Amino acid sequence: MKTPLAICNLWHQGTRTLVSIGGVAFALLLVFMQLGFMGAVSHTATNVLDKLKFNILIRARDYLHLYEPGQIDRKWLAVAESTDGVVSARPFWITIQNWRKLPSEQELQDDTFESRYLPIAVMAYRPEFCVFNVPPLEEQTGFLFQDNAVLLDDSTQADYGPWDGRRFSANDLARDTEIGGRQFVIRGLFQLGTGLAANGALVTSHHGFARITPWDVRRVSSLGLVEVEGDQQRIEEVLGQLRQRARLDSDAADLPDVQEPGLGQQIGQWLGMGPPAEANSGVVEILSRDEALRREKYRWLWQTPIGLIFQLGVLLSLLVGAAIVYMVLSTDVANRLPEYATLLAMGYSRKYLASIVMTQAFVLCAFGFLSAWGIAEMLYGVTSWISGIPLSMNILRVVLVAVLGLGMCSASGLLALRKLWKAEPASLF
Repeated sequence: MKTPLAICNLWHQGTRTLVSIGGVAFALLLVFMQLGFMGAVSHTATNVLDKLKFNILIRARDYLHLYEPGQIDRKWLAVAESTDGVVSARPFWITIQNWRKLPSEQELQDDTFESRYLPIAVMAYRPEFCVFNVPPLEEQTGFLFQDNAVLLDDSTQADYGPWDGRRFSANDLARDTEIGGRQFVIRGLFQLGTGLAANGALVTSHHGFARITPWDVRRVSSLGLVEVEGDQQRIEEVLGQLRQRARLDSDAADLPDVQEPGLGQQIGQWLGMGPPAEANSGVVEILSRDEALRREKYRWLWQTPIGLIFQLGVLLSLLVGAAIVYMVLSTDVANRLPEYATLLAMGYSRKYLASIVMTQAFVLCAFGFLSAWGIAEMLYGVTSWISGIPLSMNILRVVLVAVLGLGMCSASGLLALRKLWKAEPASLF
């Protein structure tokens, strides 16, 4: 049985090995956290769209993201409804407005309340047609026949003024509030999850929406939600018909041609996250459900500072970990050059010596990864509880970090081998 020299080397320098494992674990923990935040961005980017009832989405040509959607003429809903196979085409309105912070019970008693305005996502639809697959919203839609009624997302953060100072609850029902300079009443609560553009969200009727925006809701809407009866093939047929109509209107209106996609858009399309070219070739964009969700994720992950910062964080974390492993291994090889030279003189191959160094790298990676995984699970829970950011571990992320960690340590080990090649038996004499 061969002596496990790699394990013996690490065991011999126990303190240094523990410090090295801690360094690798720290780097991989940073990767776990950065990927967790990226996952939260991806989830939050689509949490509203994912709960809406539609097979096909009609949106403006200048659509930026869900909270800056632009406007579409409601004639496109009539066009969609007149298409064979379409069950319904509903308007949906969304924007960001100012919410005037409400006083909590303690702030009223202590006379410490300071009013300020916070951005909140305002969503609206016709109350006779609930467009959300959220049971509490469907049950409370009747309240929205009152033009001054709103249903508040109880995920809205405490900065917005819940009565108990912690979370909006039944204690907040029937409270008066100010949105966009207009008075409303909180009539119900639901849970959908806030978005990236605001830490709060609410739903009102189209008449309530008209009170706080200059939009003519009879003529325009933010999005068109089209439901199609039939299988996926039927949906594709309707999608093609609507896109053809959009292209014809584009030609009649003499709109400028769609620009060639940039590098970022090409990458997104290659990853399957961007919309197809024909989706952007008309007066409006016509997207399938999957295309709309992928496009929204692509926007927040690849075209905003939020996603780019987390991607850069992953890269920097890997570089830090690689530097730590390289310094540990290269120092160990330099200190043991006489020993490696002796092994060469005894007839051991350089391949065997290289396997010792690489085994040390893999052992450091394994222990560092397991430590980082355990700590990350704990930090995910703590972060979600404190901030409300939906961080959750999944097997794909665990495997990805394991592969990245293995690649990081392998690269460091290969770089450290350069010092090993300097080991020569002749240097012993």
